[in-house]
Amino acid sequence: MLVHEIITTERVPFTYRVAGMGSRFLAWLVDGALIVVLAFAGMMLSGVLESARGGLGQALFALWVFVLNWGYFLFFEWLWHGQTPGKRLLGIRVIQWRGTAISFYQAAVRNLLRVVDSMPWLLLFGFYGMGFAVAACNRRQRRLGDFAANTLVVHVERKSRPIQSLPDAGAAADLTSVGFIRQRLGLLSREQKQTLLDLCVRRDQLRLAERARLFAAVAAHFRDKLEIPAAALKSDEKFILELVAANL
Repeated sequence: MLVHEIITTERVPFTYRVAGMGSRFLAWLVDGALIVVLAFAGMMLSGVLESARGGLGQALFALWVFVLNWGYFLFFEWLWHGQTPGKRLLGIRVIQWRGTAISFYQAAVRNLLRVVDSMPWLLLFGFYGMGFAVAACNRRQRRLGDFAANTLVVHVERKSRPIQSLPDAGAAADLTSVGFIRQRLGLLSREQKQTLLDLCVRRDQLRLAERARLFAAVAAHFRDKLEIPAAALKSDEKFILELVAANL
């Protein structure tokens, strides 16, 4: 199992399991099947339009095929933070090399280069010959699109959903323990957890005063949402770091 590790300026490590070619290929098959279904639906609709007005159906179908070929992966990876329906089903996603969610630009770059990755000169499976060869020659199995966009495909860690109720007051639970923090993380959405990770990874890019104000505001918001008393915190930034570390 290959692990991609990111170490922040405070020496807090974040690790991701790198997705292999097998899971990526299966995700691509799912997405390919869905594209075929969408193309077939467009063909049926264009047939109805073509019978009503000659030429209109063919033009719309050609436009629909173009949108599917060039926009399907770009749209989903940007909208779903690095996941397509196939990647979500297989439990993998695309991230930036530094561990944060990919931007629209990165999603566009890696998907525009699919035309290069799918060069048929190796004829492996009939598709993605170049991409397969490049991925097989590097440890993290990145294709040309990943190198150009500085991205990486990793597994999404699937943990059992923690109990969302507060512990019994008579149990004297440690409000600063990792177990308690993980228990409360069930109240957060995936987007909120990604926001916390982005903040931790990029905090060294902020000026000190702005960094302190931002962490104070974010810590106050999530402290209230997770119902963690302020007395249990050592500092706003440490609280956020502990939340992110407990989620990995």
